[in-house]
Amino acid sequence: MPQSHDLDHRHVVPPYLRIVNEQTVPGTSQPVALWDFRVAQPNVSQVPGPVMHTLEHFLGTYVRQHHPTIMNVAPMGCMTGLYVWTVGRWSFDDLAEVIAAGLRSVEDATEVPLANVIQCGSAEYHSLVGAQELAAQLLAKRDQWGDPGPDAHEVSAADLRELATGQ
Repeated sequence: MPQSHDLDHRHVVPPYLRIVNEQTVPGTSQPVALWDFRVAQPNVSQVPGPVMHTLEHFLGTYVRQHHPTIMNVAPMGCMTGLYVWTVGRWSFDDLAEVIAAGLRSVEDATEVPLANVIQCGSAEYHSLVGAQELAAQLLAKRDQWGDPGPDAHEVSAADLRELATGQ
């Protein structure tokens, strides 16, 4: 049975990195995990589309070139973060360092990797400057990535009742 750790989005403080779901591939002992790299405050702010798209290109390219056991880096539909899929055992520190290295690759870049009409379905939908600014902000808060906030907690039955009753 998969483990899922859904935090109450009202009480998280980005940026943070955490496992959302960890499973074993059926018929094997191989662990796979889905990580949440939250970079904007849910229901309050979001990363602009071109910036998120550019960040996806940088991080996806970086991990494919350097870390074959990271399957993918993809933006969340809500545009408040990215999902990272890993295969094998990954510690928080190891994955955080890989993401930080990927963000550092953005800092001095002069072009967005794969941002052309042959390799990208929306080649003009990028913001290198925006991605550089976001990468710098995230790296400046690197020491906070391990903590989703002092009031962060998994969604409870009481939270859902509160939502249902509007109180």
